[in-house]
Amino acid sequence: MALWGKTDTLADAPKWLSDDVNAKPTQDVDFAIFVDTDEAAVDANRENGIKTPGWNTYREYTDQNGNTRRFIEPLVTMKVAPVDAGDLGVTGNTVDEDNIVADS
Repeated sequence: MALWGKTDTLADAPKWLSDDVNAKPTQDVDFAIFVDTDEAAVDANRENGIKTPGWNTYREYTDQNGNTRRFIEPLVTMKVAPVDAGDLGVTGNTVDEDNIVADS
């Protein structure tokens, strides 16, 4: 059984990510995003630091000076075309995923 899949669904998210809000480490499946090859090329995504196709974690926060900061960590890099990847996101709602990663 693979530790991750090639589609943008909760079932294919990396298996080591926790779904327990009280668990450590801090990697959480709720922060997982799947980026297809076209999304990785979108200027708006690249400006937000989302540049690597595959599974990534994405966190956005405001620092003590009021600046918006983004933390993106590539977990599994892979080239998957949009037609093969899908667009549901870990929530199963395309709108949730599109709020973070703009479609091409």
